[in-house]
Amino acid sequence: MKTTKAMLAGFALGSLLLAGAAQAEHSFNVVINAYDTTIPELNVEGVTVKNIRAFNVLNEPEALVVKKGATVTIVVENKSPISEGFSIDAYGVKEVLKAGETKTISFTADKAGAFNVYCQLHPMNIHLPGSLNVVE
Repeated sequence: MKTTKAMLAGFALGSLLLAGAAQAEHSFNVVINAYDTTIPELNVEGVTVKNIRAFNVLNEPEALVVKKGATVTIVVENKSPISEGFSIDAYGVKEVLKAGETKTISFTADKAGAFNVYCQLHPMNIHLPGSLNVVE
């Protein structure tokens, strides 16, 4: 009898733990950083180019990993001097953040896979995309 009660109690506790794990919450802080570099002069194979400006934008961290079924909260801070986008198409996320703005985005990660996190406002060669990886 004691064994049966212990087994039932263990089963109930295990079920509660599994239910809690399926409803896990993941919070991330993502910073959109802009790296602006000006090269005053460049000479390549006899051709001189002046005042070259290189501009790259990067989401930091680049990769977010969550378990399928988790509630995901992402606080996005735009440290770029201009408006930037933050999109994850698979989850219907398409935000625009003005320079210096912070937004909180929440959704349930109900699809497994690797999904691009990118800026929908600017060409991909300016922004280095990140990824949301939802694992089973």
